[in-house]
Amino acid sequence: MRLQLYIVFTILIIIAVLHLFDAYQTYGINKLLENTPYTQSLLFDGYSGFQTVFLLMMPLAVSIGVSDIFIQDRKQHLLHHAYMYHENKSVDIQVILYSSIVALLLVIIPLLINFVGEFLILPDILPERMTINPIGIFSWNTLSVHLYYTMPLLYILLYISLTGIWGAIMNVFAITLSLYTNKRILAMIGPFIFQILLIILSNLTYEPFIVPPIYFLMGRTEFMYFEVLPILLTLGLFIGLSIYFYVRGMYKNELN
Repeated sequence: MRLQLYIVFTILIIIAVLHLFDAYQTYGINKLLENTPYTQSLLFDGYSGFQTVFLLMMPLAVSIGVSDIFIQDRKQHLLHHAYMYHENKSVDIQVILYSSIVALLLVIIPLLINFVGEFLILPDILPERMTINPIGIFSWNTLSVHLYYTMPLLYILLYISLTGIWGAIMNVFAITLSLYTNKRILAMIGPFIFQILLIILSNLTYEPFIVPPIYFLMGRTEFMYFEVLPILLTLGLFIGLSIYFYVRGMYKNELN
């Protein structure tokens, strides 16, 4: 493991822990009915700036931590031995798979630490539809209100898993960008810049044709409607661009 991976992993954990202190100061002292681990965890605490900071930094952390392996290989021949005994595509797929698993864990572990920590400072009260107004969980700002009220623990873990999956997708996107440049900084900031562009694009139209990941990975948000189709279109856009850049990038490297 490289030092930069430990650094970004530590930063994400610090953000998750700082949110716990903020949640204690903001919600934990009064012990109100609507303030529970199911409503105020990092992905669901829409009133905390730590939520936005974590989701904005996530693509940067993934890219800096794991996604420049092909650039490193071109400079240090890290994969030279593997290419000697296995097909290039097989090695590349394993690299993408293993790095995506690392990226997924890089994102999920801080979120799990935060969620478990919430139970130490907030009352473990299951959400009820009777308290829907103070909690603020409505049909238009979550993916599945029914699942939230019937199995809230599973619902929170679902969102954490979705965030980890998007971290893995960001990793694949960054890796494919790294095939085009020897400058690590360009591959590292690529997913972050693309996410910012999606945010700008989504605010230029009245209809949500695409949804930036930072929006639908929030457990709840008060400024947009959740629709499955734009989320799937965004997912397809990331995957499609990753495949396109990968195929073109590998073809370019073979010619070189």
